[in-house]
Amino acid sequence: MSALAGKKLGGKASNLLRVAEAKLPVPRWFAIPAEVHERLVLAGSTATDAEQAERRQQEVLTMEIPSDLREAVQRELGRLRLHGQSLAVRSSATIEDGASASFAGQFETVLGVVATAADDAKLWDAIRRVWASAFGLRALAYAGGSSLAPPPPMAVLIQELVDARAAGVVFSIDPVSGDTDTAVVSAVIGLGEELVSGEQDADTWRVVGSGSRAKVTTTIAEKTHALLRTAEGGTARVALTEAQRRAPALSDAEALAVAEAARALASALGRPQDVEWAISRGDNRLLILQARPVTAAGVRSPAGELRVWDNSNIIESYGGLTSPLTFSFARSVYEDVYIQFCRISGVTDALIADQRHVFAHMLGLIRGRVYYNLLNWYRLLAMLPGYAFNRDFMERMMGVREKLAEPPDPPPAANRWVDLSRLVRTVVRLTLANRALAKEVPAFHARVAAALDPLAGEDLSARQPEELLRLYRRLEDRLLRHWQPPLVNDFFAMIWFGVLGRLVQKWLPQEPPTLVNDLLCGEGGIVSTEPARRVMALARVVRERPELVAMFDSEPDNAALAARIAAEDAALPLRLELEDYLRRFGDRCMSELKLETVTPSEDPAWVVMMIRAYVAGGAIDPEAGHAREQAIRAAAETRVAAGLSGLREWAFRRVLASARVRIRDRENLRFERTRVFGVVRRIFVAFGKQLAAAGRLDDARDIFWLTRDEVFGEVEGTAPTHDLRAIVALRRAEYARYEAEPAPPDRFTTRGMPGNSIPTSASAALGDGENLQGIGCCPGIVRAPVRVVLDPSQAGDLRGRILVAERTDPGWTLLFPTSSGLLVQRGSLLSHSAIVAREMGIPCVVAIPGLLDTLVDGEMVEMDGTTGMVRRLGAEAAA
Repeated sequence: MSALAGKKLGGKASNLLRVAEAKLPVPRWFAIPAEVHERLVLAGSTATDAEQAERRQQEVLTMEIPSDLREAVQRELGRLRLHGQSLAVRSSATIEDGASASFAGQFETVLGVVATAADDAKLWDAIRRVWASAFGLRALAYAGGSSLAPPPPMAVLIQELVDARAAGVVFSIDPVSGDTDTAVVSAVIGLGEELVSGEQDADTWRVVGSGSRAKVTTTIAEKTHALLRTAEGGTARVALTEAQRRAPALSDAEALAVAEAARALASALGRPQDVEWAISRGDNRLLILQARPVTAAGVRSPAGELRVWDNSNIIESYGGLTSPLTFSFARSVYEDVYIQFCRISGVTDALIADQRHVFAHMLGLIRGRVYYNLLNWYRLLAMLPGYAFNRDFMERMMGVREKLAEPPDPPPAANRWVDLSRLVRTVVRLTLANRALAKEVPAFHARVAAALDPLAGEDLSARQPEELLRLYRRLEDRLLRHWQPPLVNDFFAMIWFGVLGRLVQKWLPQEPPTLVNDLLCGEGGIVSTEPARRVMALARVVRERPELVAMFDSEPDNAALAARIAAEDAALPLRLELEDYLRRFGDRCMSELKLETVTPSEDPAWVVMMIRAYVAGGAIDPEAGHAREQAIRAAAETRVAAGLSGLREWAFRRVLASARVRIRDRENLRFERTRVFGVVRRIFVAFGKQLAAAGRLDDARDIFWLTRDEVFGEVEGTAPTHDLRAIVALRRAEYARYEAEPAPPDRFTTRGMPGNSIPTSASAALGDGENLQGIGCCPGIVRAPVRVVLDPSQAGDLRGRILVAERTDPGWTLLFPTSSGLLVQRGSLLSHSAIVAREMGIPCVVAIPGLLDTLVDGEMVEMDGTTGMVRRLGAEAAA
């Protein structure tokens, strides 16, 4: 009998045999079966504690090898022509690379081993090391949990070491979400051993779909070195050049080929696979080095409905954790508003009724964070007349950063010609609606004022619960279900903005695209800039009165200072102005659309802090920025006049005028939304006070842990449970876990119940390491240290600094005038930060991927508000 006789090839070698049987390319290899290990190493040995295991390891490393076994191995080397070749000697334990556990990295692998017919000493040293690793404490603990498991029988895989140009790992499915449509490829330059061990960062490709319809997205890592095979057959760690560090290890086509090989293997073996692979340097041949099933800990059932979650745009309104009450309210608003939009667009009532479930699930709450349920947005768009002709435009309108490769099928409809006729009728209807906006927008402002102004200053908690519910229903009927003017205006703001950009591109090709930004500067009449101007005026009231300056100097606590302003006679001039400000802008603040947000009306400490900042900053001319923007606008109009004439100039100016008006009205109508949400907040706080007074809640603000229907159920007698304290305690505990865990990514997919398969986030900067690239919104070059602001109330002194934030909402506006520039990770040319920065004349760049992961507080940068480039100058501390 041959010394290599045996059937126990272990997990790794058995899987490699299956790969070869599936006709996929593998390097030359053979195995010393586990029976040899059992006979020579395990027979009569025990290792019940750490000391015994370590002693047995040392004995194995020096054991004699029977001559018949050495001869058998030499014959296999000769048969496969592996004499003098570089080899990889790998473990293949019987418990390794199985379906329930991979034992990845627990046993020994030795690379760069060379054996000849005359000298095989290094090979046997490597084999002994692999055998001895069966007694390794990590592996025994891994297998045994809290106690040491018996050492497993160990086969040894002897494999040609590929001279790899690139190597890595590929999962045939997404190992986190279980999405069977997505393969994940990781690659490094050279050999892949340090990727597997975690010593190297890898480039990553996500391959969605297959063949010509595959969509490949790439994340390039900063690679500092590579493990390469040497001419002598060994391995060496080699530093990479600057160019190699950010160069992809593979082309997209190669990544797709690796993904397809993994999928083919998974199909042949009947389950998802985790595959190590290499591409040889000489002939660019893809080889499979080893494969294992994706282990149970990393897989989720792919069964169930596919959902795509995306927080594009909506994170500006609902960033971070969002309360159950806010989500339930926002979800109902989105349902009503988009039914209205579909009716305006000519969608039939029958189709709306048939697709009611789509409108009810436009949003999702994932680990306490609000996301678009993206496939339902596509289903909504597919209902609109002309979807077959205008899908690309509608996707831009929706604002998603990454389009779906395969959007859902639209609901059953007539053929394209019928759809075209519906589109023509809808265009006519919307054109008439656009013309009516000149009257409808002022009328909407008046309707909001009529509904809300009578409630100003009223303590709503004095009303009975039934009265509060009737008030909510009345606001819902009069305002939220008649939101057509803001919807139509938003639609045409996007239309005219898009058309203006296309005209600049086609008619003024010599001009940069940022000419659009310059033309939109200095419009005036935007309500979002007024809070900053009013607070500057409040600061002037303080500066002009020594007694108020002394009060601010003597009281460092902003909440205490707000109380003194409200109580002391010396502060009367400031108090009157502050009260007037709060009546108008008391609901304008950070996260103002979240009902749980404490607004300046409830606590004016934030406004007092900004007054203090403006007082400390000296005289700030609120008109200086606007004058600068007027100059930029005039220069841009001069360039247009020089480049266009006749009918083209007339048409261009008509489009420009429409874009300016619609964008201005868009911002002002959003302030009306803020006011409506402010009254809704007061209604629910009043409910909370009454429930707390009745002993049903511990605190009035615990109301935000309930949903809208749970609150209304208490009033209407439809609540399935009345233990509100228990509900609050449960959700508090869940949200505490959500806050401690990494947030989900900006975009991800789930199948079946979303809570079963939510990945954690990973962001990537777009640039070359020294520079970041975003979208320039307001011109100007600024060189200054950055101030990274996560919480606006902790912004500190922004004078001479560039404000850096993940996102901004209208509440951040008060910070803008004190800063030298604005960098925002999120946003677009039509986002709030871009519009207000343009109006205030503050250089601004938005949509900068990886901004907060890249810049550190105090770092010097140079930003260009025209090109969107942010250049890192070094981590010089701010003075």
